[in-house]
Amino acid sequence: MIRRPSAALRSAHGRTLSEERTPVILQAALAVLQEVGYDRLTMDAVATRAKAGKATLYRRWADKAELVVEAVTALRGDCAPLPADTGSLRSDLTAVAELITTRRSKQEMCVMSGMAAALPHDHRLAEVFQRMFLDRRTADMAELFRRAQRRGEIPAERDIEFLGQVIPSMVFARSLVTARPVDRAYLERLIDTVVIPAVTSGSLPATGIPLTDQHITGPSTAGTEETDARQS
Repeated sequence: MIRRPSAALRSAHGRTLSEERTPVILQAALAVLQEVGYDRLTMDAVATRAKAGKATLYRRWADKAELVVEAVTALRGDCAPLPADTGSLRSDLTAVAELITTRRSKQEMCVMSGMAAALPHDHRLAEVFQRMFLDRRTADMAELFRRAQRRGEIPAERDIEFLGQVIPSMVFARSLVTARPVDRAYLERLIDTVVIPAVTSGSLPATGIPLTDQHITGPSTAGTEETDARQS
């Protein structure tokens, strides 16, 4: 869920690209992505498909990573604002679930899968995807939780920014990593069994052995040492 762009989109060099041409170029990028995948997609190919000059694309997007991520974002319909405050946390989350499930399509799954296949080995794409896609969704979810916090539904000590990652990350992992459907039933189960308990429960102790340390040190050897002492 990102904010709507202005009527004229400005590049880093101060030049503008009419919003009228942008959808044509984004659709061209999606078409090429579906046909050849991210690795083989080029700015030249997109420019040819959109009947635009390559320089026009570079005035708006620094590289193909930015172009593809914006095209996928537009396909998902994520320019919609955060759902209106319904007065309760679960109702707000249900509204988000409705947005997610009603705006998915076979084309979206195809292009997202094509992009996801490149994420592990393309660091530039991964950086842009994190910044333009996941971070924006995380920020929107964090704002939704802050609204609930102001209503008194979430304790003040909750780590809102961290918890805002849960739904975007789970949706991304399920749909692209496991290729399983993200339907209403799945989202409601995620909301009721993971998200709401996590954001409304009491805070965890601030001290204790980090999980990584537990894995490194393994189980306690105190009992073994005591047994060895008795046997010696």
